[in-house]
Amino acid sequence: MRSIRLLLLLTLSVTPAVFAAACAPALLSVYDASGFTCQAGEFTVKDFVYSQITGTVTIPDTAITVTPVFGPDTVGLQFSSSQFTVSGTDSAKYLLAYTWDPGDIRGFTDFLDTDPPVFPGLAQITTDLCLDAAWVGASCSTTTATVTVSDDGVTQIHTANVLFSPTIGTLGVRNTIELDGNGASAEFTSFTNQLTTPEPSTIGFGLMALVFWGLKRLRSLAVAAR
Repeated sequence: MRSIRLLLLLTLSVTPAVFAAACAPALLSVYDASGFTCQAGEFTVKDFVYSQITGTVTIPDTAITVTPVFGPDTVGLQFSSSQFTVSGTDSAKYLLAYTWDPGDIRGFTDFLDTDPPVFPGLAQITTDLCLDAAWVGASCSTTTATVTVSDDGVTQIHTANVLFSPTIGTLGVRNTIELDGNGASAEFTSFTNQLTTPEPSTIGFGLMALVFWGLKRLRSLAVAAR
C-alpha cells in the first residue's frame, strides 16, 4: 500500500496541467476577477487586468467574451464583442493585460477580425510583450517586444507576429485596444493573442500517458495486494 501511495503522489506531482481547471469560454468579467487562473494547454493564464484609458464609449468587461483557441502547435485567447464599435467623434481606448506562465513559447501572433472601418476611422490593437517575466504595472524587468494589428478602411494589417530565439517560458501581455471614429466609423468583431509552442501535443500526450500508466500500475498493485 505504501508503494501505491507513493506512485499516486508522483503521478499527481508531475501532471499539474491535467488536474488544473481548464480555461473555458466565459465573459471577461470572469477572467479579470481577483485571483482567477486557468489552464490553457501547458500554460497557466492569470493576472487579468481590464481598464479604460480614455474615450467617450464604454465597453464593459461583461460585454467581452474570452474563448480559448487551440491548434497543433498553438494556443491562444480570442476576445470578441459586438460593442467593439464607434462612430462620428466617439472613441474608446482600453488596456487588457494578463500573463502566460510557465511554458515553452516560440512565438506570438496577433489576429484582428474586422468589419471594415470607414476611412479615416481606425481599429487598432497594440500588444506590448514582456519576455520571460510578467508586467508589473507598465514596467517589464526584462526585454520587451511589440506587435500591432490595425484597419482604417484603407490599410489593413490583420496579422502580426514576433518569434523568440531562444524560446521563453513566461510572457506578459498588455493589449491596448483603440477605436477612433475620426468623423466616420470603426469596428472589429474580435482579436486573438496566440502563442506558438514547440510540439505542445508531445508534452500533453506524454503527461497523459504517464497518468494512464500510473493508474494502470495502481490497479495492478492493488490486485497483487489482495
